[in-house]
Amino acid sequence: LRPSQEGSAIFGGVYGHGTSIERAGRASNECLRSQWVQVSSIASKIRALRGLFFRAVKKGFVRSVTDVTTTPTPLSHDEYELPREIRTVRLNRLKARRVMASNDIAAKRKHSVFAQLQNETKSWGGAALRRGFVAKGHGGQKRAFKVKLIGEGVNDYSGPYREAFTDSLSEVLDVDTMGLGSLGVLDQTPNGVQQIGENRGLYMFAVNGCDVSKICQVNATLSREEHDLRDSFSSLILARDEASREVEESLVFLGRITGTAFRHGIPLDLPLPMESVWKAIVEQSSDWRKRLHELDVLAHRHGEEDEGTGTKGLIAWQQRMLNAFVEGLSNVLPVEVLSLLSGEELRDEVCGNPDIDVDLLRRVVEYEGYTEEDDVVKFFWETLRELSNDERKAFLQFVWARNRLPLKESDFEAPFKILKDSGKKCGEQALPSASTCFFSLSLPEYSTKEQLKKKLM
Repeated sequence: LRPSQEGSAIFGGVYGHGTSIERAGRASNECLRSQWVQVSSIASKIRALRGLFFRAVKKGFVRSVTDVTTTPTPLSHDEYELPREIRTVRLNRLKARRVMASNDIAAKRKHSVFAQLQNETKSWGGAALRRGFVAKGHGGQKRAFKVKLIGEGVNDYSGPYREAFTDSLSEVLDVDTMGLGSLGVLDQTPNGVQQIGENRGLYMFAVNGCDVSKICQVNATLSREEHDLRDSFSSLILARDEASREVEESLVFLGRITGTAFRHGIPLDLPLPMESVWKAIVEQSSDWRKRLHELDVLAHRHGEEDEGTGTKGLIAWQQRMLNAFVEGLSNVLPVEVLSLLSGEELRDEVCGNPDIDVDLLRRVVEYEGYTEEDDVVKFFWETLRELSNDERKAFLQFVWARNRLPLKESDFEAPFKILKDSGKKCGEQALPSASTCFFSLSLPEYSTKEQLKKKLM
């Protein structure tokens, strides 16, 4: 059990005294909100005028509030060592990769990196994940725990720490041919499965075999007032079963690691819907038709003709699962202040830039042994520009243990370093090597662009 204040509106939770009716986890029915008394406050007025504030001002305020809620961590006697308060998490990625390559769903949900990390931290309160310790020689990376990679012989100087997040998210996004998530956390949207609409690359909270069409079914004997009251709090009072509890527990943990990554400047590949997730978190208005269209165009077209319980079932399920995700997020972040941002701004802060900007990367590079005018350096940048965005993501994962770049230069904690590999034994047959902890690439002096591309790929 975690301290009650971590789930209250005082720290940013979704329940308790001080929570507004717009808070994620309450009603998503725009018509019913007008029936609730909304006490005028400075916060509500600021939220209504959020579009007038400069993005940098809002981001700076959110970051400053996040920083002051960081759990203090005493220094170690040895400045190069982590203090005992930074606990060690043991992850077996070798086993995780074997099970993720198999068809055994039960094994995936037990031995994936996501599941191992969840099991290792299940007894931790939010305070443990709100640490932001920076050890000397760790490239300026903030951390809440240390990662021990079983059977890999790698020391965690920040690279394995970042990889724990990126590996977990890549597993969460792994789906079968039907678009169902291997871990039962996120599924492809119907638009993605059917390859229709404009939002084919998005994922929604997993259904996990539940019949969502029954969610909005109510007793016909209820009065109109009782029906409205039930609709206002439907996401809180719906019956739960084992399948739904599994999804909710996983989403609470997904919220926890998302909040931790946000604190520590690690952008995540988390393509969630704008209308039903990001706007809901920041309390930005959006009606059910927009949310349904973003998920399922065909159901939206049918819903325009017949506004029945079946068309709203998926939306009600997503709202209910959003409760769990935001509850986990509120363990680590003061989510109250996130409503200062728009949905697009919050998504960009959490996820970074989905497109790998070569020019941005080039502006933060430092060379050791090479100069900008060396042929091999020119070959490298030309090759990087020719790669697809997915290939650039794979390269970034190779050199930095993350697959997204920050939004701008000032968000980089350390420069990208290209080092000259002066090894004489292998010559041009040598492969490039990287240190993910220090964001560096050791590059042999290849004589042709073709040779560099062959070795880099």
